[in-house]
Amino acid sequence: MAAKGKGKPVPRIQPEKPVLKSGKPALKKEHRDHERTTTFHAGFWRQNWLPALLLMAVSFGLYAAAVRFGYVLDDQMVFWQNTYVQKGFAGIRDIFGYDSFMGYFQKRENLLLLEGGRYRPLSLVTFAMEVGIFGKDHPGISHFINILLYGLTGVMLYRILAGLFPREEGGRWYFSVAFIGALLFVLHPLHSEAVANIKGRDEILALLFSLGALYATLKYFDTNRSGWLWGSAFLLLLGLFSKENALTFLAVIPLTVWFFTKVPLSRIVTAGLPLLAASFVFILVRYNALGFMLDHGRAVNDLMNNPFLGMSIGEKLATTFLTLGWYVKLLFWPHPLTHDYYPYHVPKVNFSDWKALGSLVLYAGMGIWAVLNLRKRSVPAYIILYFLVTISIVSNLFVAVGTFMNERFAYMPSVAICVLAGWFLARKLPEWLNERPDRPYVLGAGVLAIAVGLLGWRTFVRVPDWKDALSLNTSAIRTSSGSARSHCFYVTAIYENQYLKTKDPAVKKPLVDTMEYHINRSLEINPDYGSALVMKGAIAAARFEQDHQMDKLFHAFEDVLQRIPNNANFRPFFDQYMVYLSKNGGNPNKINAFCYRMGYEYFYKQKKDTKNAIVILEHALPTQTEDERVLYALAEIYGATGNAAKAAEMRSRAEASEKVLIR
Repeated sequence: MAAKGKGKPVPRIQPEKPVLKSGKPALKKEHRDHERTTTFHAGFWRQNWLPALLLMAVSFGLYAAAVRFGYVLDDQMVFWQNTYVQKGFAGIRDIFGYDSFMGYFQKRENLLLLEGGRYRPLSLVTFAMEVGIFGKDHPGISHFINILLYGLTGVMLYRILAGLFPREEGGRWYFSVAFIGALLFVLHPLHSEAVANIKGRDEILALLFSLGALYATLKYFDTNRSGWLWGSAFLLLLGLFSKENALTFLAVIPLTVWFFTKVPLSRIVTAGLPLLAASFVFILVRYNALGFMLDHGRAVNDLMNNPFLGMSIGEKLATTFLTLGWYVKLLFWPHPLTHDYYPYHVPKVNFSDWKALGSLVLYAGMGIWAVLNLRKRSVPAYIILYFLVTISIVSNLFVAVGTFMNERFAYMPSVAICVLAGWFLARKLPEWLNERPDRPYVLGAGVLAIAVGLLGWRTFVRVPDWKDALSLNTSAIRTSSGSARSHCFYVTAIYENQYLKTKDPAVKKPLVDTMEYHINRSLEINPDYGSALVMKGAIAAARFEQDHQMDKLFHAFEDVLQRIPNNANFRPFFDQYMVYLSKNGGNPNKINAFCYRMGYEYFYKQKKDTKNAIVILEHALPTQTEDERVLYALAEIYGATGNAAKAAEMRSRAEASEKVLIR
């Protein structure tokens, strides 16, 4: 147990191992932040079970509704349509052996459509274990586990902060840096994506294990027991297997030890070697699974997977700093929130935009100020460096992340703003006001109450948006109206969850109107958006069921076929719908004309694509009236491909059709 003298906590260190003692006389109260020590004594939880319980209760209170939610968004790729996960325990070997999306895409070439690689096996392993233990399709269990892990992260943060910012003599835990910082962390609305979306478990685990590695390292220096050091390396490795951004704790951990203790730098470096070894092991395993380090080397020409496509270097840099400024804004003022920061909810800008330029100045200023003030043991300097280090890996400045930004990317960096708020309310503000530190005072208590109320309410009302695809995308369309993706996803949610589930034409008509508007808006933003083009074809068929205008239907089909002729989602739908039209009384003349125009004139003559030409022309054959133009076209194409028998058959049928017409 840490001894106390004159109100200043003393770490539990043997006299012959004074690694945390400065050898200097105690400083005055107002200077103690410059001479801080850590307190990681035994029996901590016997004295602090209540704050830990409250943090867990707040976590479950805010997110309990999510236990009734289903799968949304990327849950499809990492859980319910990931074949490795769905195998349960039998799939764990494959989960560790491949890219985390391989179980969904199945083929390596499909992964090349995305920038970089994703190797986060640990969260997928936990999903596979859930399937193995509870069976398939139990999203409520997955949501419960996410909330539990999130609450434990808040508790771990409290434990670390309680050691780094020990309470003053007679101080109250509920107005300490540790509790305020941890409480604001579990309340922060920006975390709703990581917690309420099952896929967000990779973010939760990465931070939980990274904090665990930090705690174990601090315990090593507190006890001088090597087991803690190797434990920290193992925990960091688990964090890395959860998500790559845990790699930033290679810098965070030694920075924290150096800042909060008096351990010699040489010893900090030595203690960091196991952490470095763990990182090296992860990199080797990741390379073996992906086959490359950071980039697969193939150009990604899809705007939805490469949002900087077509931008100059200046535009890319300015847009990146614009998003970095948004992160700061959302950490302080988390409204409005959305899951969609795709083109062009985040606009393409250059440095003539004051927001981009201001963000660049802000980040440069923060970095310079933090470096200049770090040796003074300035807490804000440490917090700024923590933020800059952890945000760097998702900033798009060093590694392409495949999107402009995401709220879940701020999950790990958000610790900084929460700790800063706790330190300011419990330490700095009372110092300015000559109040007793670590005791509630009117202004501080009032500010904290307002912050707790606002953050808690914003999180509480945000969580229901994650109930299902329709509620999530309905929310997104209000905030991300400039995003092609939000419009497309909104249409898809309406189509799958409302349109296909009703047979009432009166109910369908306004749904078709809504879908048509939003899919046109999506394609206006990004004309080459494959998913939106797929939905354009589906909605054209839905509109045809309303107005029976076949010309309009074929005009839409023609546009989609020219852009994505072999799309795995659109093409089967198109082929099936053409069969439906032929067998259900569609106008044979219009069907024949469309098939001839697309099959012969476009695919054969323009594109030299004989395979697609034949398939589309043959859609005209089941109609009630054989068109000699179609038959002669097929005869020509079959002849060109060397299929003389089929060419002769089509020519014979064409001649027979002509004779019928002459009669």
